[in-house]
Amino acid sequence: MSFKRLLPLLLLVPAISFADSDRNFKIAPNMFKNGVALQSDMGFAMDKKGLNLSETPKVPLRTNTFYFRKKVGPKEYNWYVGRPDLEAYEHLHAFSLKDNYLKSSEVVTMRFYASQNSKAFLDENDIYFDREYIYSSRVPKLFFMKNGKWQQLKETELPGVIAIDQSIPGLETVAITPTIRQVSSLVYPLAPGMYAFSFSAPGRLPFVEAVSLQEGQVLTFKPELPMADTAGANMSAKISITKEKVAQAKTLEDVEALYDAFVRELESNVSLVDTNEFAKIYPAAQNCLKLGVGKADDRYQDYLNRFEVTRRNAKDQWRSDKLGGASEVGRALHAKKDSLEALPLRGSVAPARVEPVYDEQAQNRPIVAVKIFFGQEKARYDVAWVGTVDGLSAADFYGLLTDGGDVKFSLTLANNKPVWIYNQGVMLGRFQYRYDHLDVTINGAEVANKGEFVLPAHIRDQDEVKAWLNRPKEEEKQETVQQVADAQDAADSLAIALQRANDIDAEVKMNAPRIVRDREHGTVALLDSGKFRYYGRVVTMSPFAIQTTEVTQQFFRDVMDRVEKDKKIKDKSSFQDPNKPVHNINWDDARAFCQLIGGDLPTEAQWEFAGRADNNEGSLWNLDEEPDPTKYAVFRDNSYKLGKKNPGYGPQQVALRKPNEWSIYDMSGNVAEWTRDSYFMFSFWVESSNPTGAMMGSHKVYKGGSWKDRESRLNLTESDDEDPRYWSDAIGFRCAFPISVFDGDAVKKEANVQK
Repeated sequence: MSFKRLLPLLLLVPAISFADSDRNFKIAPNMFKNGVALQSDMGFAMDKKGLNLSETPKVPLRTNTFYFRKKVGPKEYNWYVGRPDLEAYEHLHAFSLKDNYLKSSEVVTMRFYASQNSKAFLDENDIYFDREYIYSSRVPKLFFMKNGKWQQLKETELPGVIAIDQSIPGLETVAITPTIRQVSSLVYPLAPGMYAFSFSAPGRLPFVEAVSLQEGQVLTFKPELPMADTAGANMSAKISITKEKVAQAKTLEDVEALYDAFVRELESNVSLVDTNEFAKIYPAAQNCLKLGVGKADDRYQDYLNRFEVTRRNAKDQWRSDKLGGASEVGRALHAKKDSLEALPLRGSVAPARVEPVYDEQAQNRPIVAVKIFFGQEKARYDVAWVGTVDGLSAADFYGLLTDGGDVKFSLTLANNKPVWIYNQGVMLGRFQYRYDHLDVTINGAEVANKGEFVLPAHIRDQDEVKAWLNRPKEEEKQETVQQVADAQDAADSLAIALQRANDIDAEVKMNAPRIVRDREHGTVALLDSGKFRYYGRVVTMSPFAIQTTEVTQQFFRDVMDRVEKDKKIKDKSSFQDPNKPVHNINWDDARAFCQLIGGDLPTEAQWEFAGRADNNEGSLWNLDEEPDPTKYAVFRDNSYKLGKKNPGYGPQQVALRKPNEWSIYDMSGNVAEWTRDSYFMFSFWVESSNPTGAMMGSHKVYKGGSWKDRESRLNLTESDDEDPRYWSDAIGFRCAFPISVFDGDAVKKEANVQK
C-alpha cells in the first residue's frame, strides 16, 4: 500500500475506533448454558406457557419454530426453543435473512449490536430467531462484524402469523400455497398476501379456505367445516359394488375400476337425493377482491381449482352418506385405495425411445446426456429420464442403447399414487408422477447413474403434482453448535463451519452457473443475477459471464495470432509456460485484450461476486472440514518461500488448485488480478445495483493476492490498488463479458477479432 493511500487513514486515526478481530464478535459453543429455566421477566416476545429450559443451539433451524437468545453475561448465553407470544410479536423489529444475505445457521453465533461504535462485549441482550428472520425487541437497527468490517442489517417489514384454531377434533390441515413448507397450529413467518389451506376432519365434509394476511398481522383462523349429514340415510340405492368386492380387489387398478363403477351408479341414483340441500350447507368460494388479489392471479386460480375438486369430493361424500349403505362402500373404497397408494412401486421397464442431449453452446455439439422415454404418451406411465451412467461417456451410452446392447431398466416410485385429471367433471385419466429413482443394469451388472425425471406438461402442471415436486425436504438432521465446532476443532471459526450444515435456505442460494467452452472467449461461467454482501451492504448483480481461469499465455497467444498488427499486445510474462497465467501486464493492456475478444475487465463487484460463489466467507478454505489454503491457492507458503531454484516458485499453471463452488479457479493466489474499477481514497458510497467503484481516482483496483502474498492477502474481500501503468510478475487478469455474448445456439463473433 502506497504512502499516498495510507496518509488519509493516518489523519483519521483519532476519529476511528479499530475493531477487534472477527473472533471476538462471535459466540463460542461453550458460552451456551443448558438447563436454565425461562423466567417470566425474560424474553417478552417468547411464549412462557409450560417449562422451557435453555439448551445448546442446533442447526439448521426448524420451520415454524421460534428461538430466543438471552445474553446473561459477556461470555454466557441461554438459548430457548418455543413459540412466539402473539400479543408481543407485533412489537418486534424484523430483519430478513434473505434480504440481508445471511443464512439461519450462520447467524446463531453472531453477536449483534445497536451501534457500530460498540465494543465486542456490548452486544444486544435479547435476540429472537426463526428460520428466515432475526428479531429485536429494542432497536430498529442491528450491526455485526464480518471479515473485519462493520456491516448493518437492513430492517424489513414484520412478517405475519396465521394461528389455526384446533378446536375441531382430528383436524388435518394441508397448505395449498406452495410457499408454506409445513403446517402446524402456528404458521410463520409469512409475507403479506393470500394463503389457502385444505381442511378435513372425521364427521365433517372436506373444505378449502383462503385468507388475506397483512404486514405484521397475527391472524387467528377458525376453519368452518360443514358437518356430514346422514339424515335420511335409509334411502334405497341400487349399488352393485359391495364391501366384499372391494376386499377382494388385488391391485390399485382393480380398486379404481370399482370406484368408477361406484360413482356411475351413484350418479344414476341422484334423483333420490336433493342436492339443493348440499348447496345450502356448503359455503361458496371466496371472492378475489376480499382476498386482495386479481381474478387471474395464479394463487387465486390455484385456490379455485382446489376448491372445486374438494367441493366435488365433499358432494360425493355427502350424497353417499345420504344413500345409506352406499356410504359404507364408499369408505371401504377410499380406505383400500389409500392403503394401496401408500405403497412404493417397482418394476422392470423397456424404453419407448431414446434421444441424445447435445451441448448446443459447444462448437462440435457433443452429447452430454441421454433422454430415455418410458411408457406411452398420455398413458398411465408417461415419463422421461435425462442423465448419464458411470463408466461410459454420454455418447457411448447412447450408442449402446441404439445398437441394442444388453441394457435393462427398473423404475421405482415412492408411492403408487397417480394424479386423477378431470376436465369439467369428466375423468381424463390417471397418471403416475411420484418417480423416485431409475436402476440401470448393463451386461448383468448394476451401474450407478446420475439424472432426473421429466414429466410431460399435462401431468407436471397439475396442482397435486406441483405440490409433490416442490415438497419440503425431510427435516434435516440437526447438529449442536459444539458438534459443528468439534468437526473443525476451532471455536473461532464456528460461524463459518455452521455454513457447512445442510441449511436449505433455498431462496438465498443461487443455481450453479453453466460453463461454456469457447475458442474466442475461453472457458467462461455464465452467472445468473443474484445478491451478495459487498462492502457492508447487500447489492444486486445483473447476469454476466466471467472466465473460469486467469488468461493463460497460450490463450493470449492464440488471440494475438488472429488480430491485426496494430492491435497486437506483447506478452511480457517472465515465467514462461502455455498454461501459466499472463503476468507482467499493466492495466491498460489487460483491458485492451479483454475488449478485443468482446469483453472487459470485471468490476471489483463482479470479480468478488464470482469469487465468493454465493457465500459470505472471504477465505473459501474456511468452509472446509479442515481448512487448508494450499488446496485453493498458490501463495507465499507454497511458492515464494520455496526459492527461485524450485519449480514451484512463481505463478503456476492455472486450474491446478481446488475451484470454488461455481467451478472458477485461482481467485485467491497465483497472480493478483486487475479489475475495471478506479480507487479513490475518500470513496465510501456503494451503489445498490452493479457497483462500479469510484468515479474519481487514477489508481486501479486489483484483487485476490498472488504467489508472493501471505494468507491474509488472499481474502476475496480484500483489495489493493496501483497505477494503471504498473506491471509485475505477481499481477495478471481474467475477462468478463455481457451475458448477451453467449445468447443463441452459436457464440456471437466480435467484429474486432479478425480471422
